[in-house]
Amino acid sequence: MKFDISIVIVNYNTGKYLFNCICSIFQSNPSLKLEIIIIDNDSSDDSIEFLNSYKQNFTLIKNKSNLGFSKALNLGLRKSSAKYVCILNPDTLCDQNSMQKMFDYMEKSLDVACLSPKIVNSDGSFQISCKRSLPTIKNSFFKITGIDKLFPSSSFFGSYNLLYLDENEINQVEVISGACMFMRYEVLKLVGYFDESFFMYGEDIDYCHRINEAGLKILYYPDSKVVHFKGVSAESRPYEVISEFHNSMIKYYDKYQLKYPFWKLSKIFIVSIIIVKKYLSYFIHFVRNRVK
Repeated sequence: MKFDISIVIVNYNTGKYLFNCICSIFQSNPSLKLEIIIIDNDSSDDSIEFLNSYKQNFTLIKNKSNLGFSKALNLGLRKSSAKYVCILNPDTLCDQNSMQKMFDYMEKSLDVACLSPKIVNSDGSFQISCKRSLPTIKNSFFKITGIDKLFPSSSFFGSYNLLYLDENEINQVEVISGACMFMRYEVLKLVGYFDESFFMYGEDIDYCHRINEAGLKILYYPDSKVVHFKGVSAESRPYEVISEFHNSMIKYYDKYQLKYPFWKLSKIFIVSIIIVKKYLSYFIHFVRNRVK
């Protein structure tokens, strides 16, 4: 069978969220021929039990250890065989006809290599990470310090998360979220697979950077919608996740430092801010747990 879309999901301890995610895919997109590929990073919860109870066909790759997101994702991407590939987080729910809408748009928009739907939180609020610019020293500073949120309508201060763009309008962007990334299979041939040195976080920014370098077009497409219960997998190891998130940004800048002429001069300053924010995140998480 020739599939329309290969949906690749990396799972780590998301249990019922993964089950609900798969159900939403099949319930909302009945006319498409879907290939579901799930890579489990040695989950210790009931994820595998949920999968074993599911009746739909899917491919399951069970890793003997937690390989990290990028390495596990690449295992699934190498198994994909459809015209389009959708990288999807297990803690998501696909809205009605979400895959169909993205599929139809890509079929008629041959200049688009990759797109993101509108991604919302469980309360319906907009998840700003689904349309972004590539990080620069300037926009990262405004984001890390929170200045961008003070001036959300400013294209100068709010350029990292493109806060000044209407969330309900289609726009070409530089970066989209790895929570739901819909692309042509040919992109993998042109750009390659994900950089496995990014264990968790930052791999989507890095991949979008490479798509842009290849001269390909990335789109934010709000006519399709996905709900993202952000951070479900991270709940089992919060401090490790906080550390990995901030370290990945340092790793990204180091990888592309030639693009940032003042990176070597400003690195100590930027890294110091990132480290301070990391330990502040540790403290906030600790206090919240004590309050509970």
